[in-house]
Amino acid sequence: MKFQLFIALRYLFAKKSNNIINWITWISVVVVSIVSAALIIILSAMNGLSASVMNLYSDFDPDLKVTAIHGKRMHTPELQLDSLAKFPEIKTIVQSVEETVLLKYREHQEVATLKGVSDNFSELAKIENSMVDGYYATYGNGIEMCVLGSELALKLGINVNLYEPVNIYVPNLFGGAMPGDFFKVVSPKPVGVFDITTDFNSKYILVRQQLAAQLLSIENEISTLELQVKSNANVEIVQEKVKALLGPDFAVKTRFEQNEFLFRSINAEKWISLLILSLVVVLAVFNVVGSMTILILDKDKDIFVLQSMGATLKTIKAIFWLEGSIISLVGSLIGLGIGLAGCYFQMATCYFGYGAGSRIDCFPVIINWQDLFIVLAMVNGIAILTTLIPVRRIKGISS
Repeated sequence: MKFQLFIALRYLFAKKSNNIINWITWISVVVVSIVSAALIIILSAMNGLSASVMNLYSDFDPDLKVTAIHGKRMHTPELQLDSLAKFPEIKTIVQSVEETVLLKYREHQEVATLKGVSDNFSELAKIENSMVDGYYATYGNGIEMCVLGSELALKLGINVNLYEPVNIYVPNLFGGAMPGDFFKVVSPKPVGVFDITTDFNSKYILVRQQLAAQLLSIENEISTLELQVKSNANVEIVQEKVKALLGPDFAVKTRFEQNEFLFRSINAEKWISLLILSLVVVLAVFNVVGSMTILILDKDKDIFVLQSMGATLKTIKAIFWLEGSIISLVGSLIGLGIGLAGCYFQMATCYFGYGAGSRIDCFPVIINWQDLFIVLAMVNGIAILTTLIPVRRIKGISS
């Protein structure tokens, strides 16, 4: 194989009798380089977008969420909160109550999801980092407060600088003698607006758990139990321990399971994009096929000489097959270098951004080293197979 490799390298780098063949060969290298670089940049950009979406949800969703399998609420005595608090892997335990409500602010009305949370909610959700107006608080100086998603606040025309409460209505299940008794209402003051994702921004209003319980006329009942796991703990192991403690009547879901469809869709989108881009790789590699076809025709006399010196047809085919493989390998390695340089340039300078107005965020790029091997394997695998097409033509030259 050393002989075949030596001849193949000589054909690649030595000057050809026809100058156009040199140009075609190096154009093939350039095309493969461009496609390889594009693959690395696109996959890294998709990695960055996927991580950004997951981080957005991680700012609001807990590591583990406990819900009732049957019914919409759970009795807190059944949750064994004292036992859960003794788990060394659990950092924060948040109780929350959720209910669909009607909001009224001035002349505006909107249907939303009320989420009543315990006082340590900000430790779990890091919601203070997502505030775009005002601040996060649900109670202070004897005043009930609330915070809303940005889209919900916009629809209601919320102004956090004014002392004007939001009226939160739910049906009064016990009814009353007067028409006004058919609804129960609480009126916290809006003090902040958060911006996480469209799903959360258009849906949630956060209040104190006690206020939500008062509005819903419930006691010792919650909708979800949200657990924050310490960074050095394994979430799946903690999940199994919590399941064993609580029993079969409760569902314990990780962050991935809470948004399973979304996260699976993001991962599927990446691999579907890679599959589509592989078609572009096929088109690029056919430049190598064309280059090899012309080279084989140009080296007709060399092939005859090699056969006269005792080289077998298999040896000659190996020489040109190695030639095509080397063109692809050189092009893909150059492309990986260009792609990595482009990714590091974006990470260092944040040249490309997205957003509007004063909120311009850096377009995220994350390099996954596994992607480099996938691109190398895909480009060179396709090249190795397609190079066999022109190589098979050599069998017609036997003397």
